[in-house]
Amino acid sequence: MIENVTFHHEGFFWRCWFNGIVEENDSNIWKFWYIYRGFWAVLMLLGVVAVVTASFLIICAAPFASHFLYKAGGGSYIAAGILFSLVVILYVIWVQAVADMESYRNMKMKDCLDFTPSVLYGWSFFLAPAGIFFSLLAGLLFLVVGRHIQIHH
Repeated sequence: MIENVTFHHEGFFWRCWFNGIVEENDSNIWKFWYIYRGFWAVLMLLGVVAVVTASFLIICAAPFASHFLYKAGGGSYIAAGILFSLVVILYVIWVQAVADMESYRNMKMKDCLDFTPSVLYGWSFFLAPAGIFFSLLAGLLFLVVGRHIQIHH
């Protein structure tokens, strides 16, 4: 079955679309769940909720009153780090493996002969691993603090 469809590609601050023809193909990468921005947005939102929850729990646990709140906050920071890691990994998979730049370039060159696409990682992409590292580190430290409070108080 051949049909004319509109492809949508979305980033967090950009959006583009183009028309194309889709043929029946069982190995079509567009059927996979990890290429859709909605799935990434859910993981990102869950990560932000985990960070806000962890911060609230840590603030409520001060000053060294409840080991349970420190442990819950630490676990929430670790969960946020894992969720943000998944977002970065899924983005890299999409850019490197899924985005078929050669066929996209060939299709666009029909309309514009000097079309040259480029894929660049932005500065925020390079800062994401640092944020992930510090989220995981904070989670581990708060788990250790919670354990220390439990043993000594």
